[in-house]
Order: sequence, then C-alpha cells, then structure tokens
Amino acid sequence: MGDVRFLVLGPLRVELDGHPVDVPEGRGRTILATLLAHANEIVPLHEFGDPAATRTAISRLRRALGPANRIRTHNTGYFVQVSDSDLLDFHALRGQGRYAEALALWRGEPFEDVDGVDAIAAKLAEERKAVESLLPVPRQLPAPPAHFAGRDRELAALHDSGPVTVLSGTGGTGKTTLALQWANEEDFPAGQLHVNLRGFASGPPAKPEDVIRGFLGALGVPPDHVPANTGAQTALYRKLLRGKRMLILLDNARDADHVRPLLPGDPACRVLITSRNRMDDLDTAGLPLDALGQSEAEAVLSERIGPRAEAEPAALARLVRICAGLPLALAIVAARADPEHSLTALAHELETADVLDFLETGDETTSPRSVFDWSYQRLSGPAQRLFRLLGVHPGPDVSAAAAMSLMGGTPPLAELTAAGLVTMNAAGRFELHDLVRAYARDLGTEQEERTSLRRLMDHYLHSAAIATLELNRFLSDVDVGVPAAGVVPETVHGPEEAQRWFRAEIDVLTTVCELAVTTRFDRHAWQLVWAIRTFMDITGRWHQAIALLHGALPSTHRLEDERAAALLHQLLAHTKHRLSDMAVVEPHLAEALRLFERTGGLDGQIRAHRNYAHLMEANGDLPCALHHARRAAELSERAGDISGLAGSTNQVGWYHGLLGEHAQALEHCRTALTLHRDCGDRLGEASALDSIAYNLHHVGDFPGAITHYRESLRVFEEIGEQFEIATTLVNLGDTHVETGDVHEARQVWQEAEAIYERLGHADVAKARHRLTEWAAGPSSG
Repeated sequence: MGDVRFLVLGPLRVELDGHPVDVPEGRGRTILATLLAHANEIVPLHEFGDPAATRTAISRLRRALGPANRIRTHNTGYFVQVSDSDLLDFHALRGQGRYAEALALWRGEPFEDVDGVDAIAAKLAEERKAVESLLPVPRQLPAPPAHFAGRDRELAALHDSGPVTVLSGTGGTGKTTLALQWANEEDFPAGQLHVNLRGFASGPPAKPEDVIRGFLGALGVPPDHVPANTGAQTALYRKLLRGKRMLILLDNARDADHVRPLLPGDPACRVLITSRNRMDDLDTAGLPLDALGQSEAEAVLSERIGPRAEAEPAALARLVRICAGLPLALAIVAARADPEHSLTALAHELETADVLDFLETGDETTSPRSVFDWSYQRLSGPAQRLFRLLGVHPGPDVSAAAAMSLMGGTPPLAELTAAGLVTMNAAGRFELHDLVRAYARDLGTEQEERTSLRRLMDHYLHSAAIATLELNRFLSDVDVGVPAAGVVPETVHGPEEAQRWFRAEIDVLTTVCELAVTTRFDRHAWQLVWAIRTFMDITGRWHQAIALLHGALPSTHRLEDERAAALLHQLLAHTKHRLSDMAVVEPHLAEALRLFERTGGLDGQIRAHRNYAHLMEANGDLPCALHHARRAAELSERAGDISGLAGSTNQVGWYHGLLGEHAQALEHCRTALTLHRDCGDRLGEASALDSIAYNLHHVGDFPGAITHYRESLRVFEEIGEQFEIATTLVNLGDTHVETGDVHEARQVWQEAEAIYERLGHADVAKARHRLTEWAAGPSSG
C-alpha cells in the first residue's frame, strides 16, 4: 500500500512514499484536517454537519487520495488510520522533553491552508507556545572583556551590519575582544551560540560537524538524539534556528569553507565571524580590523593600568608605540606593569629588548613577539619550563591535572595567568592564544618537545584507559604500559564520573589522537583511540570514531602489531554496523578474524565470531549466524573466558529460537543466564532473560514469558540500556496480546514507542504498527 505521512503543522500535506498527493479544496479538505487532528480516534458523524453531504465529501476525498487513503468507517463515524505524521512526532518528542526537535517540525501555522478548522488550529498553536516556553535559551557568550576602550567606529559598523559579518585582521588585533564587547551590548532574545573554531591553532581546527553537534545540544537536543548523519544534523540545526533572532559567534575561523556549514541561512539570525582571513569568497559584509591608532591604544592601555597611567603620559605613549597598537601586546604589557616600578622604566626595558622576530605579515609593526619574549624572560624558571611545555599541547585547552603531568609536579599556572600568557576559561581550564602557543612551541628544543609529547600522550592514554574501564569492564585487554615518571593519570569512580571526564576532555583527546599519528607515537596512536572509543560509541560519535580508527591503523602496521591491527578492524566493523554500513562490515571482520587467528588471540577471535553472528543475523542467514555463535562458545571454553562463554552461549540459544528449535534454545539461554550472573555481567544477564522469555512465548508458556520479560526489563532499566528496554517492551506487548490483555499490550507498546522516539531509532515503526493495528479509541469530542 505504500508509506503514508500526513503533515499538518503548516500547510496540509499528504505524502505517499515521499511523493506529494493532491488534496482537493473544499469540504473534504476540512474533514481530513479534522480527522487528522484526532488521528486514530473516531469522530462522530454528527460533528461534520449534514450527514449526506459528509458522506459524499468523504467518498470524493477517498478517490482523490487513492492509495494514500487511510480513512476508515465506523458505526458511529469516521477515523483516519495514522502511523506517521508530524503531529504524532510533535507529541511524541514533546512527551520525551525533546522540545527543540518537536518545534523543528513546524513549517508555519497549523492547517494554514484549510478553512473551517480555526478552533483546532488555535489549540495546536497554543500547544506550540507551551513547548516554546519550555525550550532552553542558549547563553554561550563569554562575559564581556573586563577592560575595553576605543573601537567606537567598529562597534557602530557592527551594529548596522547585515545578517552575516566577517571581522578580519591579523593575529592579536583584538577581534575576539571586539566581538564579545559588541555581542554583549546587543539584544538577542532567542539566545547566543558561541564557538572557538581554532582555525589558526597548532592542532587541528574544530570540525563543523562537531560544532553543530555541540550547538544542537545547546539548543535542547540531547546527545543521544542527535542524528548520526552529518547532513541530517545540519538540517536539524537550521530548522531549529529558523525565524529566531539569535546570535551565532564563530570565533577564529580558518576560511570560508570552515564556516559555510555553520551558517543558518536565515536573515533573522545574526552571524559574526572572526578570522585572519578576509573571506572575500563568502557573500557577506566584511569589517577589516587593524591595530589601534595611537590615541585609542593609549586609552586601552590606560584603562588596563589604572590611574597612574595619567601621571606618565610620555611613557604611556612609548609603550603603545612599542606594542604597535596591537591589543594582544597591550594586554601583556599591562599585566607586567608592576606598581613598584615606573612606566618609564618599563618602556626603557622593552625598547632595549633584542628579540624582534616579526610575524609573516610583511609589516613589522603587527608582531607582538618582542612583548612575548619580554614577558617570558621575566617568568620564574619553573613557569618558563611550563610555558614551553604548553606549546606542545595541541589545545584547545588544558586542565590543571594535565599540566601537572606535563610539568612532573605542581604547575605554576597562576604565574602564567598573571603574566597574561595564559587565560583561564569559565570551566576552570587554561587556554593559550594561538600566537602565544606558536611562540611557546618555538622556544623548546627538539629533545624537550619529544619528551614532553611522551608525557602528554601518557597522561591522556592512562587517564582515558581508567575512565573507559569504568564504562565497561569487559573490554578487550590492552596493555597500556607504565606512564613516564611524574605523570599522574586522572582517576574516576563509576560510569557517571567517567562520562563527565570524557565530556570535558573529548575535544582534547581527539586532537591528541591525531597528534599521536602525525608525530609517530605509534603505540599511543592506536591505544588512545581504543581508550576513547567506548565513550564515542555510547554518545553516537560514530563518524568521528571511524576517522580516528582509520587514522590509527597505519600505526599498528609500522609497529608490526597484528593484534592491535585486528582490534582496530574489529572496532571499525562494530562502528560501521552501528551506522548500518553493511558493505564494509564484513571485510573489516574478515581481516580482524584472520589477524586474531594468526596471533592466537582467543579473546579477539571470540569477539570477531560474535560480531559475525550479528552480521549474519542482519543478513538473514541464521544457520551461518548459529555457526559463528557456536564457534565463539568453543573458543570461550578453550580460553576459560566466562563472560565470552556466557554471551556466545546465549547467542547460540537465540539462533536456535529464531530457527524454531525452542527446547534447545531454552537449554542454552538458561545456561547463559547462570554464567552471566556468576561473572557479574548485568547486560548479558538481561539479554539472557529476554532470550528465555522469547522462547517461552513460542512454546505457549505466556505467564513464564511475561515473568522473564519483566525481570529482563528490570535489569535493563538498572543499566540504562534504552534500546534494549524498548525492544523488550515490544516483545512483552506481543505476549500480552496472546493472553487477551490488549490494554496492557497497548500500554507497553506506547512506552516502547516513546523510547524509540527519544533514541531516533527506525524501530519506532514496530511499535507504531502494533498500536495502529489494534483498536482505535473513541474521540474525546
């Protein structure tokens, strides 16, 4: 019959297999709108007015809809059978607190092209307003600069600029400071989004797809509901911004290609981009920013130094000239303006400095390097060393704990902050301006850089390994070695702490993974990816994980470590399976199994065969799936791996059940249940209970099946495994139907539907189909 979708949150539309179906004007259109507003509910005939005219209109409407017709006749009226509509989606998303996604479904006013449904449309419009009031308003904008002066012309130009403006200029001209000052002065009632794109950092720049995921979270989309596909993420991002007076501040962009995916494409939004690149190829307004003029620069430096600047105007002017009006240099000089020494002495000290290494701008007056060097030379020995070591860190920021491992002791971060070389952000983490980081990196020797890189890699590898085992203690065994002397890995306790740590560090961890590859720290390269992959898996960062896994594979080849290569191939297969990219799952699994067999790694072979079983099940080849499950069980017994034996034994039982061999299935699944409980694998225990319930259902023991499904649900809920909860609820509902308890079946299917909706999983169709198949309830009106 085809898939039919009804759209009512805007102009009325009907789609059949994605293609529009014409809905004729007139009485039939009004009747369809009324039925859709009460989807799957009986609307009494008398509510439509003249019965004869109603029947005639519905007959014509049915003919017009053709294969898309879902109108059904009841003794007392009519109802439309709906399993897919934007209104159903809106209510489901609202019920799960996914307000942003719910509002993104709206295309205008409800039923805006239908006459005679004003009351229905008004009610839906009120529902929309109620949800809008619950939507979080993002306030990501950092606080305005504590000391700001000048730039009146630029502030006025920004106020009068168009929807998208590029604020460009060389490094250190104060682009970010000006952007923050203007943004905090303006009013954006829908909120502000802000990101540092790190376009000119020493490490890799922020990826637009990662930024969009962060923005979606700020707009109210939970991480586990962000679409897996990058195109779908971008589409949702732009839908959520449609018609909103919101600021998007894109700081430190590399070029036009860096920001194009982040532009909302809606003139109601204001976008401000800061960059060293003018982005002439971007169709936007441009505002080039140069160094400050003498008078403005003197006002800026005076604002920072305080009243004593007025007592030494000549020295103030000299300092400004030395700094070439560069705001970044002015800020560092102000930080070094010790009240115990005169500004005249400070100016003399700077003028006699011998470091005049200018940036590659062709204009010596735009280089702050002499100021950086002057500040660096006045740091204590330990602070100088830490500053050089921080130049190796790829950013975007660094925690005090990571700085301690770099330093091998207490890091003098306060001294660096006071000197204006390092800033502390709102999260209590430390940042270096791009130019400062480049300067710091140039100071170190090759040997010092290599040593500090090793300490950096060790800190993040060992910290991530600790955290990932808190998320899942049944991972493949990986020997990460012993950290270098003085490295103190961060420790967490329990999965909640582990997830908090990963959320804070994931941007750094991904850049460190890439840095390990480019600097040929080969063991760290693949082990770091292994250590962070579990977190990336449970948070849906599958595309990013695949890129990192592919990037790390050559490192295993250089190491001639076939077990490591096998593990990465197995993880690639698992992650590709998550994305339903089945065409490449089997080649990765085949290579993983080949290498695990060559190296004699039974643990890896067990996992590969279990993955093969899942793949064969997905391909519909149950005998082959059973073969791989049996092979995994044999290898588990040989290895003495209780967890692997429990999981593979349950798989064997599951496939016997799918093949109709329920007695054998129950024997295997009950054995698996005992083994899972013995080794403390709660996820495996819940899976075995579910398998037992499935087979009890198929031998007619419905009470036993219900008991086991309920017990499985209890354990799944303790773990928080939402997808498995939904799947078990669907199966439980089927069993309730067999007992004649349709009411209870509908209740659990509704729970399953809500969970699938929250997860954004295609299996929502299973729950919806069952709810539609079983009786529609009466209309409330």
